[in-house]
Amino acid sequence: MSWNFRLHDGKVSRLLGDYRSRILVSSALMISNLVLVLLALHGLAAFFLNQETGPGLSICHYSDRVYDDDMALMLRPKAPTHFGLMTSRYVEMVQAARGNQCTGTAAVGYDGHHYLQTGRSDDPGIMELMPAISRFFGVSIANSYDLFILAVISSGVLVGYAGFWKLFGDRRLRVIGVAVFLCLAFAEAWIADDYIFPVAPLIAGIPWLLHLGITGKNLALTLGATLLAFCSSWCSLIRSGSLAICLTFLLTLFSVRHRSQKPLLPLVLIFIACIPSVLFARSVISRRDTALAKIGESAKTDDSHAFWHTFYIGFGFIPNSEVPDYDDRVAAEKVRSIDPSAVFSSAKYQAILRRELWSLLKRRPMLVIGTLAAKTGILILLASILLCPVRRLIFAEPATFWFDAASLLTIGMSAMNGIVAIPRLSYLLTFLCLILLYSSIKLCRSGWLTHGWES
Repeated sequence: MSWNFRLHDGKVSRLLGDYRSRILVSSALMISNLVLVLLALHGLAAFFLNQETGPGLSICHYSDRVYDDDMALMLRPKAPTHFGLMTSRYVEMVQAARGNQCTGTAAVGYDGHHYLQTGRSDDPGIMELMPAISRFFGVSIANSYDLFILAVISSGVLVGYAGFWKLFGDRRLRVIGVAVFLCLAFAEAWIADDYIFPVAPLIAGIPWLLHLGITGKNLALTLGATLLAFCSSWCSLIRSGSLAICLTFLLTLFSVRHRSQKPLLPLVLIFIACIPSVLFARSVISRRDTALAKIGESAKTDDSHAFWHTFYIGFGFIPNSEVPDYDDRVAAEKVRSIDPSAVFSSAKYQAILRRELWSLLKRRPMLVIGTLAAKTGILILLASILLCPVRRLIFAEPATFWFDAASLLTIGMSAMNGIVAIPRLSYLLTFLCLILLYSSIKLCRSGWLTHGWES
């Protein structure tokens, strides 16, 4: 009888433990759902509280009022959106919507005086996309942006957490995962703009790729990697570098796993997955050039971020007589002093800054080396601090050596934004989110293996 009582008591204890675990999981899911509901309400509030579609979107003739409205909007300290967005990008979205009404393509903007290529010195993807979403759903440009950012953040976090859920069966680790992915969501929502697009696909895909790689599902791993490359290739139209960061992870993953899986087929499929976005971008550029030619205009600048412009002003991280500040006007004034006819961010403009950088390296090599070393040192120190909790877990497990190598190289690649420009929080969003995701997965996997936690 005593033995039966102890057995019954043990069953009760296990049941109580399971019940407490269920309560924890339910609470975590309720909290996550509440946060997602709040984020949804955030987007809906944008919809109901901000119904202005933009000044004069249907005006195609010469208009001083439209031009002055755009200039006044450009001077506002903040775009009329709930998620963060540079005012200049918002103005270009409005001009792209106006240009779409007048020319039939959002790749051409209109400011009331001139027809211009959308984006100019920036990646044009998001400026061209928002007018299409606005027109399709019948909402304002600001609302379209808020709802689109909300969809990108929430979908990436939900898909990524589903992979984390499959990766770890223990309820306690899943609760930790809820906290981690909510932190990632808040970080993305706080920074927003186009800075979330390199990291959003990786947040969604990395947990799934690790799960599929550990379980030996090579075909599913290949398909998952192909899908991730496909999504990142489209994100690269919105933020340059998105695809390069993703490919760093995928190429390293399959190269290091060559003994478990031949890398040729995955790499070929990854390459093919990137082709549609390239073809689409070229078709948009072709339609833009045709539309501009019809009105006697032409594209004046490159169709992406002005790399040499950013690299040049990045040497203003430490104030000096050559590049006194990290400011667009510094580079613009430098080019103007050499060739006043060079259009901002044009090929000629970029070539002048490239030559000036080489000249700066020859004349003051210690300034160049010292500035790059300072920025790199800050990032290395930051990474060392954040990776300190998992320092003994890195490359400690042979089964996930490929995951460690791919993650660390990708973190390093994402740090290039802070080295080329400056170590500003918005430029380091991908860098910081990847470190958080990697560290969390390593700590949870260590607990899983060490303690034998099971669902």
